[in-house]
Amino acid sequence: MSWLILALASAFFLGCYDLAKKKSVQDNAVRPVLFLCSAFYALLMSPILLSGHCENLPLQSHLLLAGKAVIVGGSWILTYNALAHLPLSIATTIRALAPVFTIFIAVTFMGERPFAMQWAGVAICVCSYVALSMAGRKEMGHFFSNGWVISMLLGTVLAACSGVYDKFILQRMDFEPLTVQVWFSIYMALLQFIIAAVTWFPKRKTSTPFQFRWTFLLVAVLLIVADRCYFLAVSDPDALISLITVFRRSSVLIGFVAGLLIFKEKKSALKWIALFGIITGLCLIALGKG
Repeated sequence: MSWLILALASAFFLGCYDLAKKKSVQDNAVRPVLFLCSAFYALLMSPILLSGHCENLPLQSHLLLAGKAVIVGGSWILTYNALAHLPLSIATTIRALAPVFTIFIAVTFMGERPFAMQWAGVAICVCSYVALSMAGRKEMGHFFSNGWVISMLLGTVLAACSGVYDKFILQRMDFEPLTVQVWFSIYMALLQFIIAAVTWFPKRKTSTPFQFRWTFLLVAVLLIVADRCYFLAVSDPDALISLITVFRRSSVLIGFVAGLLIFKEKKSALKWIALFGIITGLCLIALGKG
């Protein structure tokens, strides 16, 4: 299956994951939510490890995967907290700016060279992502002085770094995608447990109350499927992380529409124009392959 199709499938499930994530953190304590979502993820992946379907890894490889968990974990802490306080249509569009950072890193430091039509598609998508963020700024007023906006932006930068790191471990270090996903889930669960135990548990009686919700399990299931498609796409020797990132962030379409229809957030003409731009850009990226 084409790595572009896998990237698009990942985007669909990632969009659904954003909806479940928003429901999980809304009026809820974020850090225990992060831990339980990560724990469900690791629990669902554990049969693969126990059945012996993962390759044996040396200590250095485990350290690389633990490093990935630290990068993604930092991104999750920042973005989950921001998502709990921002409208979904705005939070997901800020998050969609990740391709801007990933494309810069991939082209500058990893030698990626997309085709001309793909460059045009990327440019249209990036402009559309910026327009979506401008629409959010009109709704929220002092956009970049909002602490939760800054938190989402910093989390997005870390997500972009994670995308480039994924290309390094999957293409240059030749890690098997399923092995990466399994061990990443375990290290992420351990990391989130430590964070929740140290920073939330001692202050739980004076902070936002925690409520268990079954959407935590849905978050884990959707992320497993999205990550599986994503890791398979990135592991393809022909895959360009700059293009995969653009495709994967098309998940903003689902979050945007859900924000308007389900969460009854504000509509604007600029948002719809930007969405049309994203769709146009993705079509150019797909047509430009080869």
